[in-house]
Amino acid sequence: MAMKFKLVSRKNLGEDQEEIPQKKYAQMVCGDYVSFDEFVEEVADSSGVGSASVKAVIDRMVVVLVRHLQHSRRVQVGELGHFRYNFGSEGVLNEKDFTTSMIREPKVRFYPGKALRVAKGRTSFERIGSVEKEEDDDDDRPVIE
Repeated sequence: MAMKFKLVSRKNLGEDQEEIPQKKYAQMVCGDYVSFDEFVEEVADSSGVGSASVKAVIDRMVVVLVRHLQHSRRVQVGELGHFRYNFGSEGVLNEKDFTTSMIREPKVRFYPGKALRVAKGRTSFERIGSVEKEEDDDDDRPVIE
């Protein structure tokens, strides 16, 4: 199935921004939201394991993942991919001037496994919405003669 997108006008940040102040860019249009409970039920139905067991494993997986990330470990989660923390800081000229308060809040980085990378590479796109009309043609009603 194709990922849907629409075109939106945004400020041009390219080298030609003085000549062309705005350009059209693709913006993803999200599909339906899959709740955690719906996801758990679908996994349970297709695996032969009860939904309570699936939920318990995922809940525990989060606890274990957090513990390992807090110890600066990279965590491989099977074919799903791996997770790790990443952070940056303010810079200083002299080592003595550096304090841990200069370190920004860590971000969780996710690196997809092979199945997700392959699926991502096979993605197709479908534009939704109409092509912009000419300024003179702003009435889309049919002409009755």
